[in-house]
Amino acid sequence: MALKIPRRALATVAAIVGLVGLLAAAALLVVRGQSGTPVYVGLLVAAAGFAAALLSDRERLLRLARGRQARYGTNAVLAVGALGSILVLLNIVAFQNPQSWDLTEDRRYSLAPETVEILKELQADVSLIGFYSADQDAAAAYLRPLLEQYQEQGGGRVTYEFIDPRQHPLQAEEYGVTQDTSLVVALGGASEVAAAPSEQEITESILRLSHPGSRKVYFLTGHGERDIEALDDSGYSQLRQVLEAKNYTVETLSLLITPQVPDDALAVVIAGPTAPLSVAETQAIQAFLEGGGGLVALIDPTPGTRITVENDVLSRFLRSAWGLEPQSDLVVDLSSSMPLAAISASYDPHPITERMQNLLTYFPTARSFRLDDSTAGGPTRTALVFTGANSWGETALEGLSQESQIEFSETEDIPGPLAVAAAVESIDGQARIVAIGDSDFGANADFPSYGNGDLLVNSVDWAAGQDDLISLTPKETIERFVATPSRQTLVLVALISILLVPAAFLTLGVSTWWGRRSKV
Repeated sequence: MALKIPRRALATVAAIVGLVGLLAAAALLVVRGQSGTPVYVGLLVAAAGFAAALLSDRERLLRLARGRQARYGTNAVLAVGALGSILVLLNIVAFQNPQSWDLTEDRRYSLAPETVEILKELQADVSLIGFYSADQDAAAAYLRPLLEQYQEQGGGRVTYEFIDPRQHPLQAEEYGVTQDTSLVVALGGASEVAAAPSEQEITESILRLSHPGSRKVYFLTGHGERDIEALDDSGYSQLRQVLEAKNYTVETLSLLITPQVPDDALAVVIAGPTAPLSVAETQAIQAFLEGGGGLVALIDPTPGTRITVENDVLSRFLRSAWGLEPQSDLVVDLSSSMPLAAISASYDPHPITERMQNLLTYFPTARSFRLDDSTAGGPTRTALVFTGANSWGETALEGLSQESQIEFSETEDIPGPLAVAAAVESIDGQARIVAIGDSDFGANADFPSYGNGDLLVNSVDWAAGQDDLISLTPKETIERFVATPSRQTLVLVALISILLVPAAFLTLGVSTWWGRRSKV
């Protein structure tokens, strides 16, 4: 007896085979990203299955095609096809013409208008190269949207990339990169390194490189100062490399040989002299400042040097001419693991420190400063770096060492907080002085640590007048009250979004279907 299978069952089986083939092809193509023979086989099975289903039950198919449901189904298919075609065309147009919109209320992902104008006027290509190692992926991801904005607004002249300095050390050395998470701004054959990249710093670098000029900084010699060529722990070679990476020309200067500061100098740096300057040298520096120059004086405590209260010409010059007095003390900071190493507790608002609020600086051996604010209408004096209240200036310096038992004397010592760095600006804003009571903090051994290098480089930038090339329109951050959710709140939100909302739609759909079915 022959087994007779109904045509409807054959059609159903064939349709299921076709559907399985279609789903398999889609899974291979979309989920696994495969293409070629496996996908074609799946599509062929799908076509064969659907064709067999149509041929197995043609009468029922024709009957259904003449009915009202067929008309509704056809209209639905046409509508879905039209909508799908429109979406495909829109995606093609969007892919070929990519655009982005900043929909945040405070426009936090948009460049300032000044930056956009500078990018429109570019006459040469700019490369933004981020040197971020593999363990700094989060920092690179944070910077990427900003670099994408530069590329989008650059009119085809701005590109960016990320390079791992550990895998490509020669490229890092080529651009003068000494710290991880640094950004190189390269234009033509010149480049600058931004150790803490932000829109302000990137735009300033582009502006400087677009308008090159002589940017010379001289380091004073002849008094036992730090050697800018020395590679050992006490040398200043890292500072020199960073300044050169920022497009400075760094040279040495002896005022004993050349009796005046060269006209092309933007700033003079006195880095830890161990012998006193002469009166003639301070007079040459004063003439340079009166002409609009800048000075960075890194003045160590006197123990271990040949400088005494009697022959300290530089300190007398700073006190008498600029109201900035280096104290004859050694800062003791009990907040530090080494009490003779001072640690920054706070910064006063200033262009040098405005980007350093979350960075610590420490000074292996430091002296403090007293600012004379008694003269009204004189230079503007700002104490940049303060130690904590648990510190003081030790004035009994004879025989003092790390092993010495040191106690605060209310009658002799200077109570904290103490200013270990200060800045002075003339009334017309031309002459600028930065004085820091230590030179060890900027030596090769400590330059990369915490914010030490940033403080020193920012001081040179400000003294050289390179801190305010452009003032960007500030973004107003709009604060919103956001309650921190508890664990119970998070679980409740998850239950509502994952279970309750889908369940509600499912219940609505089932009830609608049942209601229509009961009317039939």
